[in-house]
Amino acid sequence: MTQKLMQLLQQKQWTIAAYESVTGGLFSHLLTNVPNASQVFLGSIVTYTNDIKVNVGHVPATIINQYGVVSKQTAEAMAIACQNQFNSDLAVSFTGNAGPGQLDHLPIGTVFATIVYHQQPTTYELSLNSTWPREKIKLIAVETIIGHLLQIILKSEKE
Repeated sequence: MTQKLMQLLQQKQWTIAAYESVTGGLFSHLLTNVPNASQVFLGSIVTYTNDIKVNVGHVPATIINQYGVVSKQTAEAMAIACQNQFNSDLAVSFTGNAGPGQLDHLPIGTVFATIVYHQQPTTYELSLNSTWPREKIKLIAVETIIGHLLQIILKSEKE
């Protein structure tokens, strides 16, 4: 799927950037495993603390304080900040709880991921199996969003 995503981005000459938290850079890692990724992948921000999300990642502290770090609103703010910082055609963000404990009173396996395309954010809430290991939660979240990115790109070809 990652190879196909990168191929379609290259064909359309679109760029993509990422802002990752729960996935810890896995999305970026998978994209950069594809040869010539630098033609379309501009880069990423990986933040794991709220202070860095605010001070480096440009997520308003008011959003994190009001809605929690694991929320639709924070995921959207991350993706919008990412697109603004990288000036990319597409931006994606991931925030969530891969365990072992609860975060923001949400169950383990809760992930919010946002894709921004044409300045429009679309957020996906994933409720993944709380018994899965962290690595599986991260991988399934990334693979799910790669699937949604493929759908967006393929749909754009029909417009």
